[in-house]
Amino acid sequence: MKVAVLEYLSGGGTIEDAMSAPLLNEGMSMLSALANDLVLWGHQVHTCLNNMTKQMSASLHCDVRILELSPSDSDWLSSWEAIARTCDRTVVIAPELDHQLERIVGRLRADGAMVVASSKDFLSAASDKLTTAQLLSASNGSHPSTRTLSQFLEASSNATTLTPVTLKRRDGAGCVDMKYFANPGLLNDWLAKRILNGDEWIVQPWLSGRPASMAVIAGDHWHVLGAVEQFIEIAPSSLDCGSSNVSYLGGTGPLKGVTLDQLESLAKRVRQAFPPGAYGWIGIDFLVPNEPVGSGELVVIEVNPRLTTSYLGYREWYGHKLAHALVEDSSGSSLSNHLIAALPMHELAKW
Repeated sequence: MKVAVLEYLSGGGTIEDAMSAPLLNEGMSMLSALANDLVLWGHQVHTCLNNMTKQMSASLHCDVRILELSPSDSDWLSSWEAIARTCDRTVVIAPELDHQLERIVGRLRADGAMVVASSKDFLSAASDKLTTAQLLSASNGSHPSTRTLSQFLEASSNATTLTPVTLKRRDGAGCVDMKYFANPGLLNDWLAKRILNGDEWIVQPWLSGRPASMAVIAGDHWHVLGAVEQFIEIAPSSLDCGSSNVSYLGGTGPLKGVTLDQLESLAKRVRQAFPPGAYGWIGIDFLVPNEPVGSGELVVIEVNPRLTTSYLGYREWYGHKLAHALVEDSSGSSLSNHLIAALPMHELAKW
């Protein structure tokens, strides 16, 4: 089968300089891992690299076919369409920022490509952290209370609480632009020196617990692959007194102290809360409360409707058959033939 694996930043897309480095590194890691695994299974893989990242092709299997964009080629999406048009499946690795993931998937589908991605409604809901919060809250599942920045600024109780809070973009990817404040007063002080669109940012309480994520391959059925612990760093900003930068430093797994039944229940809760049409790789970020798991419900934080960096860990458990299962049949009719049924609880993966 011919498969296109197309990554946003290395394949022509652009983003603010401050965001580029971490997202590019994560994107290239996912591109290399998935493309190489597909080649090892026997698929013919095509991708696209821009002039600035073509030197990174050394991380790709020698059989991966690369279309190199010229420095003057600004219409990179047309190049993506040309690749996807000749392939049986296309996997898009792109951030939710500025609705890029939705836009790219929509355009490729309009051109006739078979994209391994969720429906427009699911992508739209999961790409917006405010919509995600509203859907999860309506389903009565555990989720941090979420307000837009405008609502936060209008609340009179901000000055009286000492609860740590976090500020995020509604369309954020990973920890990009994410800030931590020890209390709302510090956030107010920080905002006094800046102008942000109050409807494009959200404020949530910072809950204590172990950050974690799980992955599923979704289709007619949701197949839980496992769960991993995330390494999240909170580092005081040298430029902004009172604020701290939040960074994702990788992960390790399998996650200890959480059962398969709990993960299945969490996946079911997310599936019931969101619009239909989940397809392909879905990552669910959640929090394991500090109290014993049996007495505290797992708290859903975000839903990522795309390949996530945790793929680097899961492939250590499942091997390159995981990539094949993703592109061959996400509906679930043959997935069980390629993935082991039980979670690999004895094998440690780290990335």
